[in-house]
Amino acid sequence: MKKAKAADGKPFQGVQKLSVSLDFYGEKIDVGTLAWSKDERRAYFEYHPDFAEKRLNVSPFKLPVSEGAKAAPNSPFAGLHGMLNDSLPDGWGRLLLDRYLQKLGYDFRLLTPLDRLAYVGQVGMGALRYVPDNSLSKTDDAAIDLDWFAAQAEAVQGEVDEADVDRLLEIQGGSAGVRPKIMIGLNRKTGKFVADDGTDLPEGFDAWLVKFKSNVDPSEIGKEEYAYSLMAKAAGVDMPATKLIETKKGSYFAVQRFDRTESGSAHVQTVSGLLEADHRAPSIDYDTLLKVTRLLTRDERHVRQMFVRMVFNVLAHNRDDHAKNHAFLMAKDGVWHPTPAYDLTLSEGPGGEHNLAVDGEGKNPTKKHILKVAENASIPRAEAEQVFEQVQRAVDRWAEYAKEAGLSERRLQEIDRLLNKRGPTTAPDVDISPSP
Repeated sequence: MKKAKAADGKPFQGVQKLSVSLDFYGEKIDVGTLAWSKDERRAYFEYHPDFAEKRLNVSPFKLPVSEGAKAAPNSPFAGLHGMLNDSLPDGWGRLLLDRYLQKLGYDFRLLTPLDRLAYVGQVGMGALRYVPDNSLSKTDDAAIDLDWFAAQAEAVQGEVDEADVDRLLEIQGGSAGVRPKIMIGLNRKTGKFVADDGTDLPEGFDAWLVKFKSNVDPSEIGKEEYAYSLMAKAAGVDMPATKLIETKKGSYFAVQRFDRTESGSAHVQTVSGLLEADHRAPSIDYDTLLKVTRLLTRDERHVRQMFVRMVFNVLAHNRDDHAKNHAFLMAKDGVWHPTPAYDLTLSEGPGGEHNLAVDGEGKNPTKKHILKVAENASIPRAEAEQVFEQVQRAVDRWAEYAKEAGLSERRLQEIDRLLNKRGPTTAPDVDISPSP
């Protein structure tokens, strides 16, 4: 294969081996070594000899701690193990890296997953860290203008060469999903915020994520997602802190990061990473999600919480509920529990169906299908009925959350017609964000 070369003729040096570690609540732990096989087009991972002593089962289903090198499957993650694939940006983050390398004159299509992990380096989501670290050097200027970033994000999506790709890439934090986003440090007492480039934040500032509008989103997506976060919390869904940041030119949805704590970074794995399940197409269902929750956490309270989220996604028409939009976090003692919910919006799934089927039904799941999933998960019918009614009451109050978020009356009523069947039946179709 012909090597990629930069504009100055210098060949691109691909990464053949990576050291993998955990920044686990402030403690650096050597996890293992990742190597790339050119001939097989897949990676091999071997745990560090001392890692077993830590008793941290970082990927219990597909990459359990044991001796010897373990080959990754060729699919669904282009020859990478699921645990490590969770570190790779997709959607927005991948687009930025591709644009950055293209600007340098490299053919980004020749990058292996290990090359991309090296660009994640020490600043990715979760606690996994990679050496060599090819992530961008940090700027000294911590000043941040959300309107400027929103304009830059729009320029990148519009193929505008003048976009400051370097700055956007520097603080996208290895984030996933199609929506443009940046990482910030927010002081909730003063309302001030600074750019979060992966280094230590100033005292009094917490790690938050701010989202911008993609080129396929409804015009009021920031307010809309904030209203959904309020509705989800009222429905009993465990939510992180959320905020709507208003500026002169826009309204931006912000959410506190659950992978960053006062004592350091937390290890997080999506269901996609845990099961090596493709998140770009339907690959598991809600029965599987509840089974995984029970096996991983051994706590029935967490199984009930995942059931609440399923009911909310059905009644609130969040069909972008794929395997990467459900995740688990490992506590300091190695015990797993579900992360707070995230990416809850009005959305369509593939072909207008839920990514995760409900008792085999993806397009029009009903209460009957929901109760069957509860039965399969050994959740008492009376308890399942109670959850359904609780979520239904919250969704029925959609207008309250929409008004609190400042959503326009037109958009409020459009969504109310879809969720609660109120309003004229001849109204135009509702603008819904497609799945990434």
